[in-house]
Amino acid sequence: MEGELREIRKFFFKTMAKMRNYLFMDFFKRECAMHKMNKNQHKTVMILKNHGPKSMTELCSMIQLEKGSFTTVIDVLTEKGYVIRTKDEKDRRKHVIQLTKNGIYFADEQIYKLNEHLMKKLDKLSEEEMHGFLEAIKTLEKISNKL
Repeated sequence: MEGELREIRKFFFKTMAKMRNYLFMDFFKRECAMHKMNKNQHKTVMILKNHGPKSMTELCSMIQLEKGSFTTVIDVLTEKGYVIRTKDEKDRRKHVIQLTKNGIYFADEQIYKLNEHLMKKLDKLSEEEMHGFLEAIKTLEKISNKL
């Protein structure tokens, strides 16, 4: 079992980090600089685009930031016109964060650019390798849903 655990650690700390860096980091650094955003602001917009409106608590958990630090992220995104805060209808003490029309437009533009970026990066793979890569992703997703 120790060998399997070592392989799991190696995969997540070495291989996944390498893959994430190769596929995404240069894109996000460039886009954040271009739009004068930090990575947490960018990530928040993309999470809201992919998951819909979320409470501050849910977003803090997804971004892995403390609520105090995350408030400034939402403040900046509000100033940029990308998000709005509304009171949660079920609990008036809580706020729900959602994208504005500008935020949706920005996120859609980012997804389009990211798709182009990924196509260039993944162009090195053969059709068979791409199929295997997608199957591996599906398998990892199934396993992560069980954990």
